[in-house]
Amino acid sequence: MSASRPRRRDAAGFTLIEVLVALIIVALGASAMLVALRTAADSAQRQRERMLAGYVAMNRIIETRLEPEWPSLGSREGVVEMGGRPWRWRQEITRTPFEGVLQITVQVRAEPPGGTAAGGARDRAARDAGWAVTLTGARGRSMLVDPGPDRLWDTARREGP
Repeated sequence: MSASRPRRRDAAGFTLIEVLVALIIVALGASAMLVALRTAADSAQRQRERMLAGYVAMNRIIETRLEPEWPSLGSREGVVEMGGRPWRWRQEITRTPFEGVLQITVQVRAEPPGGTAAGGARDRAARDAGWAVTLTGARGRSMLVDPGPDRLWDTARREGP
């Protein structure tokens, strides 16, 4: 007779292989959860950046509309701070087919830390490709033509009940 006992089939517990497989499954699930959380955080950050860039572009269009002098045709660039960080904007003013109406196109992106260094054509192309938002507005004289008096409204008679 041997000193070892035969293993009972109804013994409680898990084998080492079962425990390792369970740990691998838990690790895969946890890593998938971390990837999903990271993706959600990155998406929220991109949305925040696009929202702030949109505010910068809208502000630039409104400032151009409110200037006392008519804006000159062509491009202008600048940097403004919003949300605790600098934003680079580029504004292009062009004519439209409508007499007395100018189109204002504003592109905005986050300014990299340290600003943009002057570089060659390749650096300029890389900088031009990364605009977060492009908005278009207009400034012009009223395009509404006075059609004259409204026959129905101006000739209507109103009588009490």
